[in-house]
Amino acid sequence: MARPVKEGLDYFPFDVDFATNEKTEAITGEFGPKGVLIFIYLLAAIYRKGYYLEWTELAKNQLVNRVSGATGELVGLVVKRLTEYGTFNKDLFLSDNVLTSQRIQETFTDATKRRKSQKPTLYWINADNNSSSSGVNDDINTQSKVKESKVNKTKRQQTTAPVKAAERPTEEPSSSSSSIFDICNFWEGNGFGQLSPFTRESLVDWVDDMRKAGSPEPEKLVLNALRTAVESNVRNYKYVNGILKNWESKRLLTVAAVDANDSERQSNRTPHTEPKKENWGYGVD
Repeated sequence: MARPVKEGLDYFPFDVDFATNEKTEAITGEFGPKGVLIFIYLLAAIYRKGYYLEWTELAKNQLVNRVSGATGELVGLVVKRLTEYGTFNKDLFLSDNVLTSQRIQETFTDATKRRKSQKPTLYWINADNNSSSSGVNDDINTQSKVKESKVNKTKRQQTTAPVKAAERPTEEPSSSSSSIFDICNFWEGNGFGQLSPFTRESLVDWVDDMRKAGSPEPEKLVLNALRTAVESNVRNYKYVNGILKNWESKRLLTVAAVDANDSERQSNRTPHTEPKKENWGYGVD
């Protein structure tokens, strides 16, 4: 049975400077801590649904219920003020009672770019025709912007070096079948750093994509990509993503196929010839 199509997000980027953002400070100064909490809950409600929230009496009363001591009037005033500040698109709010912004939509696009779904059009803001909306929702981390480096195919721009014996991957699963748990443990146990929710979802998406592409062992394939990154001494998601894109494009859908491809590539390499000592005393690596 096919999984239901997911519309919203499980989490969203949150700027560590949120509290000192000028809009947050303005809300705090006028409405106090309750105003800021309403602000945060509004963003969560929007991303839970996707990239917009239809501002109805039901939505307002739900928010009132979530913030202790809040009233419908207070919530309405906070929404009005955030719209005036440009955090939410004023035109859509006045015409359709919809809360969204260009920045929110960019964040949603970046977080869902690997989903197999059509690009949304409902209440979608055309950046070319809405110059006034640029810079809105500044409370969202700047990393939420769509990054070209993540959209384009990842290139290996870092110098790779052989991994010493002490740096070999650790905590490899001993069982014959890998799992998402194994992948997460391998990530955090081999120098990639703490696994963020966004990276975890991206790795899970790769497992799903490889399975849909016909891989009989998608978890093992993703785990092997992590292992390859460690052996190349490049520990970041961008590099792992590039490895998996390469395998997907070449239809290398099993670990055995990847190993065979690597062996063939190694055998086709031109043997390295050491420079003669009398040749100016140096050689080119």
